[in-house]
Amino acid sequence: MITQTKTLHLALVLLSAGEEALAFLAQRRSVGNTVRVQQTATDDVVVTATIDEDGTGTLPSDRLADDVHAVIGSTHINPQPRNLNDIPALKDAFLRGVHPEESQEDLGRGVFVMSDWRKAWYTYGQCDRSMTEDEYERIKREDGFIVDPLTGEAEYDIDDIDGVLPDDLVGVLYRNGAGKFGVNGQRVQHVLDADGLVLRIEFQPPEEVETSSSSSSRVKFTSRFVETEGFREEREAREFTKRGTFGTAPRGLRSVFGEPSRRGLNEDPEEAPLPAKIAANALNVDIKNTANTQVIAFGGKVLALWEAGMPYGLDPISLRTLGTESLGSDAEIPPGKLAVNYVEGIPREFQPDVLGGKAHTAHPHICPRTGRLVGWSWSQNPTDGRTEITITEYDPDGFAVVASETHTLEGIPLAPHDCAVTERYVVLKINALEMDKWPFVSGARGPAECLGMDGRAPAKAFVFPRPASEKEEKGGGDPAAPFLVDDIPACFSIHFSHGYEDEKTGNIVSFFSGWPPNDSESFLGAWGGFCPDYDKIPPTYYWRMEIDPAIRRCVDLRVTPGAENLCLEHPVVHPNFQTKDATFSYGQCGNAVGDASPPLGYARLRLDGSAVVQPNLEMGEINNEVDVYWVGSRRFTGEPLVVPKRNGNLERECDAYLLGLVYDAVRDQSSLMVFDLERELKKGPVCTIWLKTALPHGLHGCFAPDPSVQTSWFC
Repeated sequence: MITQTKTLHLALVLLSAGEEALAFLAQRRSVGNTVRVQQTATDDVVVTATIDEDGTGTLPSDRLADDVHAVIGSTHINPQPRNLNDIPALKDAFLRGVHPEESQEDLGRGVFVMSDWRKAWYTYGQCDRSMTEDEYERIKREDGFIVDPLTGEAEYDIDDIDGVLPDDLVGVLYRNGAGKFGVNGQRVQHVLDADGLVLRIEFQPPEEVETSSSSSSRVKFTSRFVETEGFREEREAREFTKRGTFGTAPRGLRSVFGEPSRRGLNEDPEEAPLPAKIAANALNVDIKNTANTQVIAFGGKVLALWEAGMPYGLDPISLRTLGTESLGSDAEIPPGKLAVNYVEGIPREFQPDVLGGKAHTAHPHICPRTGRLVGWSWSQNPTDGRTEITITEYDPDGFAVVASETHTLEGIPLAPHDCAVTERYVVLKINALEMDKWPFVSGARGPAECLGMDGRAPAKAFVFPRPASEKEEKGGGDPAAPFLVDDIPACFSIHFSHGYEDEKTGNIVSFFSGWPPNDSESFLGAWGGFCPDYDKIPPTYYWRMEIDPAIRRCVDLRVTPGAENLCLEHPVVHPNFQTKDATFSYGQCGNAVGDASPPLGYARLRLDGSAVVQPNLEMGEINNEVDVYWVGSRRFTGEPLVVPKRNGNLERECDAYLLGLVYDAVRDQSSLMVFDLERELKKGPVCTIWLKTALPHGLHGCFAPDPSVQTSWFC
């Protein structure tokens, strides 16, 4: 690694035919070994070179030959990677280490560079380094770390802001996601097996900063890995000791198959031979809780959520891990318990220790009218394929349980990922998935790898009355009975933005992101390997579903009018409209041509019937009628959040900001973009807040308007 004080002189050859070699002065200006090199002659040509440990340089032309991922990334429409020569401007920008000159009209087609996308899934900070305890202590004492490689801990003020930070953006943004992608040089087999990284960005009120003598910055950043039981155990052992949901696992028979290669956490993972997997993992069903999916602030607590286990509590300020949370259970559920019930008729002392646990959804919702958190815990019945689900409503005052009801999902082997909550109902849409348990029990595969998907089978929805419905509160008789809707056309749902009961018809309307009918047979299999591979992922659209509770039928399911050909995920609405007929919804957008690609922008959709509908758009044709801001072909967008303005009108959906974390592959640095929803998104952010490092591509988060974390806004 080159030190900041070392100046190198490097002779480069300008890559223009017929021109003579020119001398360039190489000055280290960016993170890592890549430096920007400016011509010392008369013009202003800028190229980039890679400086090796010995001070030699790699010419830009060699970067394409050396980097097999320096290609235009594959998508659903274009399943084969394309040569950068197909887009000369993008190739030139890639070689020069800059962003191509692109207008909003040029973008929206899902074009990206694969090596850029891979960098968005690098492990956090310096945590890829393997170092001795003495080396760690020496560096920490002498130079310090921006990001502590053992804990992921970082804490600093932020002053690098493009534009003007709004005075009425006040509160705390929390975000969770995969952050540490392995241990001791071994990368996880699937990005969702990585350890959780939670970050905290606090926006202090301007009046507090004006009176502060310690700092002039309104924005303060904190991060830390969620130190689950499995995280601590593996950090100590410097090995994978627990099985991951998506295939990461300990390795056996090393005397026969050798030690793992330990390529590095930012290199392609090595898959162990099948006999080595089985030898180490057969009959071992202890799955690691990575706590890497969602983080919520509610009832004075901050919780890191993972849908196959119980939440972990975090200190709201330092993010230090406090331990597992039982969320109102009579007895605390120890780590290591599977969400599988004990087998009836067999004394518990004769049953495996891992049975008897519960899991809590990673996607609870807050009812804006009552302020209550509506979530559910679940456990499987090992003998008859049923899933027990307990829906609970919590009060923000002390996280107290208000009401709780347990139901049975007949013939459903596992709980859904997300739900829609209305004033009276909880809607659980069930995708067509089946689990073959034996490859998991044998140690050959992780549990998620054993899920088979039928992308053309009809779906179902269980509709349950909320435990504390308005009718119960008023003492007005029994609530509506639960019912099953089993005629939903094929569509794989992922994330719900909101739901409501139509005032005219009484029908239950909900909106979600999901896949159209497709031939995929693997659940999230394309997210395996180093990072998500979009040639294997169906396009993700934004759907509207309507259920008539009187006849218990799905009466409408279609792509939301106006969202044709828009590849959109992580949809959200204004938090005060979670259970209402919202006018607007928002999401991270990959493209507007009906393809599957990484997220490259943010979109706003109109739901009030005024959107321009284009039912005849063919796949590959662009939808130019949607309000989208594209961040560019070398940046990638994270989940958006709608944050009401301080002292704003909660009944005005546009009296809010849209916040989104963005990774910039050129700068190898992440930022937070802030959009004022009083303006069109396509006009761009009102400010961009630059963090000091890159963040891995994250998942979900929330915004707490007050540091007391009594409640927060999320979808």
